[in-house]
This record gives sequence, C-alpha cells and structure tokens, in this order.
Amino acid sequence: MNKKANSILFMAVATVVNILLLLLFLVAGIVILSLLPFAGNPNTYSIGILVVFLLSIILSFSIYSKLIKWATKKFDLENRLDPILTPRKNRRDNRE
Repeated sequence: MNKKANSILFMAVATVVNILLLLLFLVAGIVILSLLPFAGNPNTYSIGILVVFLLSIILSFSIYSKLIKWATKKFDLENRLDPILTPRKNRRDNRE
C-alpha cells in the first residue's frame, strides 16, 4: 500500500474510533444523569442532556487527539502516511 492509501485507511479508522468514543461517553453520561435525584424534572433533565452532550464531544475529541499523537509516535506513522492536511507549499517539499 502506498502512503495515500495508508493515510485514508488511518483517517477512516480514527474517525470510527472517535465516533465510538463519543457514543460511549454519551451513553455513560445519560446513564449517570438518569441516576441523579433531579432526573424527574424535565427542565433540569433537558439541561443535563445538553451538558452531557457537550462534555462527551469535548472528552472524545481530547482523547482522540491524544490517541492520534500516541499512535503517531509509537508506530512511526509520520514516515508511513501522506501529510494530507499540510499547506500546498509544504506538500511539494515533502514529495521531492
């Protein structure tokens, strides 16, 4: 496989991992929220759902970022992946 195919595969797997992390945190937050004593009040519960949703996005993104950095260092992915998100000027320099 070439660098571009490796990059596409890596980004696809990383996206799936990010979505799974988001769903995990969202479900765990909703379960915890439903166990709290104010869960019977609809107004408080709707605000709680909003907070859980935002926190799950923040947590999943931060863990995703740390996992990507860890995997890049651990498996030396800088040499195996095509730099997709670099500026055009830097892409020309990397191919030479």
